[in-house]
Amino acid sequence: MKKILHVDNSSFVRKIIRNIAIEKGLQFEEAEGEKGAMAVLKSEPVDLIITGLELSDTSGESFISDLKKSPYAAIPIIAVTSNNSLESREELFDLGVVDYILKSELSQHRLDKYFDIFMNDDSFSLQLQNQKIAVLDDSRVALNAIRSIFDLNGIRNVSYFQSPSELLSSEEAYSIYLVDLILPDIPGEEVVMKLREKPGDKVIIAISGIRSYKSMSQILLFGADDYIMKPFDVNLFLARMKNSVRMLNLMKELREAREEVARLKG
Repeated sequence: MKKILHVDNSSFVRKIIRNIAIEKGLQFEEAEGEKGAMAVLKSEPVDLIITGLELSDTSGESFISDLKKSPYAAIPIIAVTSNNSLESREELFDLGVVDYILKSELSQHRLDKYFDIFMNDDSFSLQLQNQKIAVLDDSRVALNAIRSIFDLNGIRNVSYFQSPSELLSSEEAYSIYLVDLILPDIPGEEVVMKLREKPGDKVIIAISGIRSYKSMSQILLFGADDYIMKPFDVNLFLARMKNSVRMLNLMKELREAREEVARLKG
């Protein structure tokens, strides 16, 4: 059974998250501050840390920074905050959190999504962890949002690019590409076409905030296999990624079947 450690100075907030976690069948430990949290981490394995930014003995930012320098740096961290400014979000992502939840959005519905993802160990999720993935988006916030989803699901074999030319000049062969349509210098459609020309089995997914069926159909004609709209719905995003694994498996089966036919003919 997976275990969550929640660190927060507020007993009310700890009670909310404790009740939801236990209802989902997760083990739950809690602490008011960094000292208590470190004591829990030293005594038993923890799979996920949820921390507020107001702790009994330090700030949440300081606690996160200390965690990332400790033997527990690999444990994913979700921050709970009341500050929704872009600067605050960027600071938290820079510190190493996989995502943040606003206190105003602290509800069972929102946490259920995180816990469902956290407990999900199906075969396609495990296969996805072994795929080489490239993400291209010139928005730092979008890259951090995608990174948070991947980190929370143990998907870490990922390269992130903000420059189209940097991705196109890379000699690495990726199985899955996520490509934003609105890019500097080179249009996303052109990037998709150039990636499609590269040898090897691959799935290319276009990502965009443009909600237009014409744009969707156009990018599919240029060579994309799928289209995901921004802002990302976590469950839908993961469903599309798992579908990419299915597509890759099918490509491999078809390629091996063709090779076997060619061998028999030869």
